[in-house]
Amino acid sequence: MNKAWRGYIFSRKVGEHIVPQRVQNLVIRTCAERHGLTYLLSATEYYMEECYMMLQSALDELGEIEGIIFYSTCQLPSDARERMKIYEKVLNSEGGVRFALEDLALLSAKDIKAIEDLKACIDLSAQTIDLDTYQDWLS
Repeated sequence: MNKAWRGYIFSRKVGEHIVPQRVQNLVIRTCAERHGLTYLLSATEYYMEECYMMLQSALDELGEIEGIIFYSTCQLPSDARERMKIYEKVLNSEGGVRFALEDLALLSAKDIKAIEDLKACIDLSAQTIDLDTYQDWLS
């Protein structure tokens, strides 16, 4: 029998957006159905910024569950070292992580680059550039 996958949603902003928990769960459930995965009730992270207690709890379940389905890569910690610890724990447990919104998966070490590249693009696009800088580029 295949092990199930735990959903992981936020009660705070996902990136710069407030996404209702109901919507996050619908996206995760659709991802699970598309990949033929058994879906478990989502763990809901606490509201405090940079709090990952519920994620840690879900990671501690690896071995009993197959993996975790995040709503989005935007739910990963901003600190790269913390993300690497998560990737290591998942891979060492022979589990997996899926990111429903982006349709990405961490199933082997080679998948880390795609996730980190996307994270870097998102972070870069979130940086604000003032109007004077744009005008300098155009002239």
